[in-house]
Amino acid sequence: MKTHAARFAAGLALFAAGAPFPVSAQFFYPPILIVPPPAAQNYGTPKPKPPADRPKPADSPTQARPGGHYEGRTWVPD
Repeated sequence: MKTHAARFAAGLALFAAGAPFPVSAQFFYPPILIVPPPAAQNYGTPKPKPPADRPKPADSPTQARPGGHYEGRTWVPD
């Protein structure tokens, strides 16, 4: 009879010690991530002017395309 009581007491102690673990695992809060704020912008200083536009070179003559047509995505010469 003593062995049954000892086993019951040991089982009860293990159950009491292990019972809160599954419950506490359900309420695991995520870690808090601290994101630093963006760098300060200095609105008081003027921005430098962009470089002047360069004149465009003369257009090259367009090359004559050989005769043909598209069939879907494929170019089929005539």
